Amino acid sequence: MRSMSGNRTRTPSRTGTRAVPAGSKKRPPSKIAPGRRRNATAERSFGRRTMRPASALVQWLADVREGSFTMRPFSIATVVLIVAVGFYGLFVGGHVSAASKSVAFQANKVLALAGFSIEDVTVTGRTHADPQQLLTALGIKRGDPIFGFDTEEARQRVERVDWVKSATVTRLLPDAIRVDVVERKPFAVWQRGGELSVVDADGQPITDENVQSYANLPFIVGFGGAREAHDILALMADAQPQLLARVRAFVRVGERRWNLRLENGVDVKLPEVGVEKALSDIVTLDQTYKIFSRDIESVDLRLPDRVTVTLTSEAAAERSDAMAAKVSAKPGDALKNMNGTINPAKAGSAHAGGNT
Repeated sequence: MRSMSGNRTRTPSRTGTRAVPAGSKKRPPSKIAPGRRRNATAERSFGRRTMRPASALVQWLADVREGSFTMRPFSIATVVLIVAVGFYGLFVGGHVSAASKSVAFQANKVLALAGFSIEDVTVTGRTHADPQQLLTALGIKRGDPIFGFDTEEARQRVERVDWVKSATVTRLLPDAIRVDVVERKPFAVWQRGGELSVVDADGQPITDENVQSYANLPFIVGFGGAREAHDILALMADAQPQLLARVRAFVRVGERRWNLRLENGVDVKLPEVGVEKALSDIVTLDQTYKIFSRDIESVDLRLPDRVTVTLTSEAAAERSDAMAAKVSAKPGDALKNMNGTINPAKAGSAHAGGNT
């Protein structure tokens, strides 16, 4: 048996008891707080390199500066260039586009079999536009894949149909197409070069068909007349509505001024400027002298200080040996002797008529 002096004494520890040799010195308590590393700096630097190695690009540039470099970067660049040219050729040649369209077409066919096909077309806002022309412009038929229908292209085609000012084409899943139409409003009938068209207030042609059904609209004659008709009609409707009711046609002359063809065949030649005053003068003269009820061919208001009246050939033959005559007079002073016969010598000098 061991002596009692040879036995080890046990001291308590946190995990139990541990053996401590007899005569050993007790360690002083640690100054490091529990949970802290003893040498954090050493652990951070352990296993790390002091300098990051240079990248391949930096190493290659350094070799270039030293005059020693390999051909590897040039080889890589060549391969990249060849691949880029290949892709460019595929896109330019349309192969990629054709392939993508083919894939999309097949996908749309599958979706159509699943119920996403066009079965119904609804049109709203249509009054005059031909339904068959609208359907033709849409370019669809029953059973077409709804996802393969291009709404923007269809809208552009619909807006080229007669009467259509604007349109909206909408895809309503799973199987319907809706077309909302805004039609142009008929404003006048326009004649140019022997052709007749119904136009809107902006002068845009609406249709060339069935024009005779719109004989109640103002009649515009001459190139450029459709664009300018709105202004002269609005002016007369506001200032001289009685005279407007007697106008049968508005004739645009030289794309700069108007002639008014009245219901009795008399032409009223308006000036380029001062139209409102000229209209007031001619209404005053008619109220005073009833000139529109006389045998006259035209009334020229192009000069601001006088009115020139051209007689009809029959009236001129009775008064001056079958020679046409014009009588110039100032508004207010003119035509005082028109109650009987017209005397050109007293009323003013005679002028040859013309639409200039």
